[in-house]
Amino acid sequence: MNLINDPWIPVECPSGVDLIAPWQITDTENPVRRLASPRPDFNGALLQFLIGLLQTTSPAENHNQWVDWLEQPPSPEILHEIFARYSHAFNLDGDGPLFMQDYDKLEGDPKPVAYLLIDAPGAQTQKINADHFVKRGLVGVICPACTASALFNLQTNAPSGGAGHRTSLRGGGPLTTVVAIDSYGENALNDDLWRAVWLNVLDKSTLSSLSGNSDITDESGIFPWLGTTRTSGPDSGQDTTPLDAHPLQMYWSMPRRIRIQWESIHEGECDLCGTSSERLVRQYVTQNYGINYTGAWQHPLSPYYLSNSNEALPRHPQPGGVNYKHWLSLIQDTDNSFRALVVKVFDAPTGSRKLASEQLRLHTFGYDMDNMKARCWYETTFPLFTLDESIREAFAVRAHTLINAATETANWTRRCIKDAWFKRPGDAKGDTDFLVEAFLSHTEQAFFNQVRQLIDQLGAGHDGTQSSHGWHTTLCRSAIELFDYWTSRGDFEAIDPRRVAEAHQKLTGWMYGKNKGLPKILEINLNEKNAA
Repeated sequence: MNLINDPWIPVECPSGVDLIAPWQITDTENPVRRLASPRPDFNGALLQFLIGLLQTTSPAENHNQWVDWLEQPPSPEILHEIFARYSHAFNLDGDGPLFMQDYDKLEGDPKPVAYLLIDAPGAQTQKINADHFVKRGLVGVICPACTASALFNLQTNAPSGGAGHRTSLRGGGPLTTVVAIDSYGENALNDDLWRAVWLNVLDKSTLSSLSGNSDITDESGIFPWLGTTRTSGPDSGQDTTPLDAHPLQMYWSMPRRIRIQWESIHEGECDLCGTSSERLVRQYVTQNYGINYTGAWQHPLSPYYLSNSNEALPRHPQPGGVNYKHWLSLIQDTDNSFRALVVKVFDAPTGSRKLASEQLRLHTFGYDMDNMKARCWYETTFPLFTLDESIREAFAVRAHTLINAATETANWTRRCIKDAWFKRPGDAKGDTDFLVEAFLSHTEQAFFNQVRQLIDQLGAGHDGTQSSHGWHTTLCRSAIELFDYWTSRGDFEAIDPRRVAEAHQKLTGWMYGKNKGLPKILEINLNEKNAA
């Protein structure tokens, strides 16, 4: 199976779900709308696969060509001709180098193919019968198409895997942020898979700014499986820094040493997608001490932050997911955080990709990992606004204030709900973070409506105070609604009405306090609001 020439990518078309080869992404007879894998993490991996493929084989010469291809995609025949030059690097099985697999045949006991899945319960989890949510035995065999997706997904997101089993170039379960067209906006361009990919392909001038050594000409500098693995064992191994690999290897990084056992295939149905196949994969072999990516790598599809030691590190999803309190740091650079390069190019003062007729969105996804354990897959989208340079600074300050006010109100609401629930809330057991998450989810749409108004107000020459007053009203209303909802739930015999009333008074006192509490955070005078 060759991943350039053969159909293997599951997509949704007007005719239903179908498998296509990468070069068919621009087919006009049966237009490709979106990816349709059996797993959301596979969809995230395949999106990055297609971005990496176009970035490697056909980056735009300049901004004008990038716009031309965005508006009028190249034909499948043109893409096939371009991709075919690299097809030798994309053999999934057969003789010679194999996609995302170690150059040399590996020795060792075979592992179940299910272990290629990041959320699969490991051997220790099964031994202590802790596979409560993702059960063992559900995946025994998978088809070649799902095998390719699983391989790329694991290499791209590789978590800790025990001694010498390296994490991905961006660490275990990195947060990925890409630009997408808002399918609900009044768009001049169709929201399809081609544009979901091409929006995130950099032109050659921007590509030159990526970390890595562009002087490396050997193909294995881009596709590491085309040469002997640069191992990282304790005796003779070595780390792989940006000086040791081509910048494009960031799209094809391969920290794990894996060889699929194509000799032990089966016939039947794939346990992931249900497709009938004569070549179902059951097991693979792996060895530790694969490529250990270290140093100042900065992947163009991920945001970064500065550590206490001033080192730029990739962002990772955390418990609770990605919500609007993270939004500003994903779309703008701050003193200690940096948006993904593919996001930054849409908002640069010069060489910008501003698309006046399009409403864009920020598509974010990734695994929340606890060392080797996948706690959750998170995926969401946010509006992506392009700002006039004259209001950028004022917008960042005011938007930060709105977000800070929301998070503080969420925390106060949780605190007061606990005061209403418990006689001694400080001693109460249990995780109540869900109350904060519920508040942020409840107010997300209102937040972005307020942000749109803020942009309009700043553009009209106002200072944005009006938006802060509007946000104060929304936060107070939402806090009381959630307080009333959660304090009316549960065991009514255990509820103390006096305690509820006192907690309610505490919450309203903080939200409407004079020169303190929420008005102080928002830097507003409630008397001015009432007078208006």
